[in-house]
Amino acid sequence: MSLYAIVTDKNQVFKQGTVAVDMPQITPEQALQYAPDDSSLKAAKKLAPANQWQQLHLHETNEQLAVLWGEIRGSALYQSAILLSDKFIFHCNCPSFKRPCKHSLALLMCYAQSPALFKQQQPTPDWLNKYIDKHQTSQAKKQEKAEAPAKVVDEAAQAKRAAAREQKVNAATEELQQWLIDLLRIGLAQAKTLSYSHFERIKSRLVDGQASGLVAMIEDLQSSLAHQDWQQRAALQVGKIQLILSAYQRIQQLPTPLQADVRSIIGWNTPQEHVLAHSEASQDWLIVGSRELEGVNGLRYRRQWLWHTQQRQAALVLQFAAGFQPLAPAWPNKHCFSAEVAWYPSAWPQRIAIKSQTPVQLATHISSAYSTIEQALQHQAQALSANPFLAIFPMLLQDVVVHYEHGQLWLIDAQQQALPLQLTGNIWPLLALSTGHPITVFAEWDGYVLTGLSAWTEQEVISL
Repeated sequence: MSLYAIVTDKNQVFKQGTVAVDMPQITPEQALQYAPDDSSLKAAKKLAPANQWQQLHLHETNEQLAVLWGEIRGSALYQSAILLSDKFIFHCNCPSFKRPCKHSLALLMCYAQSPALFKQQQPTPDWLNKYIDKHQTSQAKKQEKAEAPAKVVDEAAQAKRAAAREQKVNAATEELQQWLIDLLRIGLAQAKTLSYSHFERIKSRLVDGQASGLVAMIEDLQSSLAHQDWQQRAALQVGKIQLILSAYQRIQQLPTPLQADVRSIIGWNTPQEHVLAHSEASQDWLIVGSRELEGVNGLRYRRQWLWHTQQRQAALVLQFAAGFQPLAPAWPNKHCFSAEVAWYPSAWPQRIAIKSQTPVQLATHISSAYSTIEQALQHQAQALSANPFLAIFPMLLQDVVVHYEHGQLWLIDAQQQALPLQLTGNIWPLLALSTGHPITVFAEWDGYVLTGLSAWTEQEVISL
């Protein structure tokens, strides 16, 4: 996903000869989001001031590839570069295996803070020329591979792999079914006393059986057993697990869209190219919030939510990163863009793939939010009637008042209906934004509590 489509201000023009290219203006907050971990971020902040760098430059290749580059003295002379292509590509000659390393991250932070300090220099150093040549050679090979005739699919081998996957998943889900029966046999009160390893064994079995999507449901059950209202929550979570197991056992009897939901929950992925083959005409979308989470085996991902500007419809963009690979910066809230999107198959479609989009701009008017909490809950009921496995229902609520009482946040609408609200960060920015007046809030509803992701007034927008 292009940062050129993420940033909103591209007012610096970099010129070489007769060619002019807009250089993206990245904010310091967006630069920080590229940090692979806290230690890299802490180290990069010390190196980000411009006086730490011996060289700070911009460069544009003949192919109009924009590059930031610099040199900094540490235990050796470190040479860092950032290729500003659709996806930022970081390079440094330091021995760190992290990408970006602290030097590359510091270079980006320096550019975010002081873009005017980055000047053109000719000729460029040999190390930069070699790196750019290597990158362009790699891109040419990828392009050649993409344009090559498609390989003939061995349908027999493909069917064999699919059958093997089905067999593994069947075995894993049968084992989970027996595990659940045993859990109910001893009772949920006794289940509260079970060791951590008891749950870890079944989660490992699901991963081995290529049914890793069910791991999250086991983790939700563990959390439910530790909750104050554990009786109600754990019983509901057990029911959800049993529902998905029963659905999978009878999957051929389900409607095709619901089959896709069941398989997605269990762990099957739909290739993005298959989804994009059925894209829709360009429509306008409002950016309403994002949330970063951790998956199985160190996988990190972001839920980025969009909202249709003309109708009450949410769209979810998932972004993934593994290991020390950074997630691209989140889009800014209360901004909008036009995009061609394609929906992943579902009985109640939420997730999308973006085929093309325009740069984002600040939104001036939102007319499709829920005007009451009752309206939002009725829409959720429709969603659950189509897809009973829907775990999260996004709500964009307008004209709600934030109320804080006895340690609990509430959102109250004009009809005096209320839903509990929780935040992952500090509550005071939200209270300061609201000051007892109606505001717009976007949140994820899980049936128990709203998790706030963003809030705004006419003058200000904050991430929660």
